[in-house]
Amino acid sequence: MGQPQSRRRDRHREQAREQARERRLRHEALAGTITPASAPLVWRPGWGCRVLAAVWFGVLVLFTPFFYGQDGQDLAAFRPVDWFFRVWAVAVALWILGRLGMWRITADRDGVSVPGFFTVARIPWADVGEAVPRRYGFVSVGHRTAGAFTPPVLARLLRRPVAVEEVADHLTVLARHPGLRPTGKAGPRTRGLPYIAWTPLPFLVIAALHLLAL
Repeated sequence: MGQPQSRRRDRHREQAREQARERRLRHEALAGTITPASAPLVWRPGWGCRVLAAVWFGVLVLFTPFFYGQDGQDLAAFRPVDWFFRVWAVAVALWILGRLGMWRITADRDGVSVPGFFTVARIPWADVGEAVPRRYGFVSVGHRTAGAFTPPVLARLLRRPVAVEEVADHLTVLARHPGLRPTGKAGPRTRGLPYIAWTPLPFLVIAALHLLAL
């Protein structure tokens, strides 16, 4: 039993070393092609994410009446547990909407900005270290997970560029080479808004639909 496990560990170590070597070679090659940008670099959702966000938004609008009540139940009759589950469901739905269609990664001279549900995190370059692409299509930047890219496995099957790895490589190179970083500083509009700022949007759409139906 010990010998097969030892072989598996050796294979995993060898794979890890090979992957690290490939990342190092990619980073060195990329560093030779980057020139410092005068403006901050911004990554936003592509058309695929925007389509998914639009579909999810439609689902959120259509099913929002569920959050108000069922079978004629009045808001005044809601118990605390009713409010808790409905507020929690709306919050999760809005978080998913933000992760699909409202995400943004901004790199400027001082670091990387990543919107979250309540705040926009500002991560100094010293804390970025190595940006890590995740298999589900997210990028780990410092203490935050950002973006919603096509998962690497699916991108390779579709013979598309693996954008999540390209962004992670770019951010890693900028973190390790201060002379290649953008020289501009991102303002609040460039860094984007926390996801909670979009909370009124589905309710405004629902209100507009009700007014049109009158």
